[in-house]
Amino acid sequence: MRITFISFLTSVAAALLVLLPAASARADRRAYATTYEAVTAPKGELDVELWSSYAKDGELLDGPPGCSSGPCSGLRNMIELEYGITDRWDMALYNMIDATSDSATTGYAGAKLESRYRLAAPGTLAVDPIIYGEVQLLRAGHSDAAQKFELKLILARDEGPWNVAFNLAAEAEHLRDGAGWIPETEYALGVSRELGGPALKLGVEAFGKAEREDGKTSVFVWTGPALSWATRFDAAMHGLWATVGAGRGLTSESETWYGRLIVGLQF
Repeated sequence: MRITFISFLTSVAAALLVLLPAASARADRRAYATTYEAVTAPKGELDVELWSSYAKDGELLDGPPGCSSGPCSGLRNMIELEYGITDRWDMALYNMIDATSDSATTGYAGAKLESRYRLAAPGTLAVDPIIYGEVQLLRAGHSDAAQKFELKLILARDEGPWNVAFNLAAEAEHLRDGAGWIPETEYALGVSRELGGPALKLGVEAFGKAEREDGKTSVFVWTGPALSWATRFDAAMHGLWATVGAGRGLTSESETWYGRLIVGLQF
């Protein structure tokens, strides 16, 4: 599989620059490639999100699986359907498809269901809080776990053109080999700023996890910049946004380079 990190970023950046003059704000798009902001889909809105996450020779949160022979390069593509049930509550269904340099870990990887609930109206508290829940059902060969369960707290604040967001999550992986459950703590921190208006945002984020297995604790940390662009339409599809992030891991457990592109279509 010939995927180069530089060509991935160059093509995405070029596409965003071509589209930039037509852009305007979309409040519910993503400013970061991993960190969640305190937003939910508006009531009655259907969002279709297309995710592509690239990892080079190592593990990545929401990234492709390892190859049967060890770390390898690859992509995890996700198709998300998200719907705003109320102005405070949304739900989303993801389907995951992997493409790696190992045919054993290429193909349909599983599905996940997530839901977010806003605890207070935006701006009424010092930080905006959201509760996030997620269940994953994974195919054999694409993960050591058969199921994953996650509960996350999302905290964020907008101050003029600036945004600061922090996520803290508890996750449990149910291993398919009968070895029981592995607890994980996941975290993410992002800071972003509008560039010349809300249509374009530039940010930086750090994210990772700590997990304990067989009496050993492993710490994963990745960091890198993120660029987000959004626009509106007066048509059946009334919004379009794209976010690209890239960087690398900082610990011995997470040394991989990564790239992630998310495109959102809003109806």
